Amino acid sequence: MGNIIKAVCTCGLESDTIHQGIGFRYFENGVRTEPAYCDSCAIVVGRDTSKSFSKCPQCRRKVKFYKEDVEESDIEKSLGLATDDYLDEKEQWHCPRCKRETLRFESMGLWD
Repeated sequence: MGNIIKAVCTCGLESDTIHQGIGFRYFENGVRTEPAYCDSCAIVVGRDTSKSFSKCPQCRRKVKFYKEDVEESDIEKSLGLATDDYLDEKEQWHCPRCKRETLRFESMGLWD
């Protein structure tokens, strides 16, 4: 259960759709997908946060998750809750193409 989102920037960057969050099989496989970026390749992709080293699909370097830029709330820390509300905390995010804080995430729908 999660959001289908797309990263869009005024510089022209537009990502493929990203299925953010967890699915029904989360308790079996532990996969949680969050948006991440590669400054070298100038792309935004969805990557599994449970891996210790998530790689860019193009250059194979480590990607940076947008969630890393946001402090976890006390509730998330104490209960270990995984929420995807952090994207609502900022209106504009780092764009790996133009290197400015002009990227935004558009909601495309929900998924299970």
